[in-house]
Amino acid sequence: MMRLPLQIQSEQPLPPGGSAGQSTDEQRKSVGCVRLPCRGFTLVELMMALGILSMFLFWAYQLFMGGTRTANKASWISSIVDQLRNGTKLISDRIKSSSYPTTLLADTVLDPSDNPNKTIANKYYLKILNNGDQIKAPTSGDLLIMQFVVCESEKPANSPPVQGQLTECKLWFIPKINSLAKVGDLRMDSETFKFSTVAPDYAKAGNVSLAPVSGSQKRFNICQDVEHVIFQVDPSATLPTDPTDLKFISVKIHCVFPKDPKTFKDSSIMITPNVGIDLLN
Repeated sequence: MMRLPLQIQSEQPLPPGGSAGQSTDEQRKSVGCVRLPCRGFTLVELMMALGILSMFLFWAYQLFMGGTRTANKASWISSIVDQLRNGTKLISDRIKSSSYPTTLLADTVLDPSDNPNKTIANKYYLKILNNGDQIKAPTSGDLLIMQFVVCESEKPANSPPVQGQLTECKLWFIPKINSLAKVGDLRMDSETFKFSTVAPDYAKAGNVSLAPVSGSQKRFNICQDVEHVIFQVDPSATLPTDPTDLKFISVKIHCVFPKDPKTFKDSSIMITPNVGIDLLN
């Protein structure tokens, strides 16, 4: 004989505040609607929350500023590398073209280097502010640090005679204010003149009559944020050099990031001018 399990239905206890007259569903609903008491944040909890939020904002700001500084440095480096490449190429090309004013005759060429008096040729030397030492950015006033001339020969025997051409090139160090690092800008100015000389010595005498060419003044920006420049003449040379004993010169440009002097870029070139080398007076 199979026995069926005995099911016993127990009565649920009445909820607090419930009445015997309520149905089971009504009692359950009343239990689910019990409201828990609410309370506000204490001052300590608010201060802790504000502290955590402040720390989060501080580090977010630091990350943002760090990223901005890194981006600014990267942009500066990219710009300076381009400026140094283009600027040093311009300086190199100009110095390679340096020359004495020359008279081209049918059977000979005359220029100041042929004159026994070496001071005549010295007027047309490549001249630098100093040799081997750092030339720091000036604090005020433009500083002339190099000058030289580039010439095209005169041809008095031609019909009609052809005047020569002399271009004077000057390299200036321009001060830059309101920067953390003491830096300046390099700029090259040039101006062209027509020249002529007289017989019998012509250009050999060094007495060149100059007439400015209208509209020939030019200005070239070499590089920004330059901390110092170094000119170094061939160590075997003694300044002033001989007019025909050509020596090389190296030019080194050192740039620094104005907002962080620890960030810098260098560039150097070595060139042999076609004239002698001496110091600026």
